[in-house]
Amino acid sequence: MKTKAVRSQRIAWLLRKEGFKIIDVVPNRRRPNLDVYIFEATPELCVALDTHIQNKDNKRDN
Repeated sequence: MKTKAVRSQRIAWLLRKEGFKIIDVVPNRRRPNLDVYIFEATPELCVALDTHIQNKDNKRDN
């Protein structure tokens, strides 16, 4: 099974609200105090993920 890792807790939460299941949660290798959320990489998930990434409200200000 192919998987997709999501580092953003907010985007993982939005995907979960849409019905996608988190299959695992692992520590972030770069920042161990944060988590990485693992989803099954389905075509529907990829479309939803791309939509959330493109949404300017979900982007972090630099």
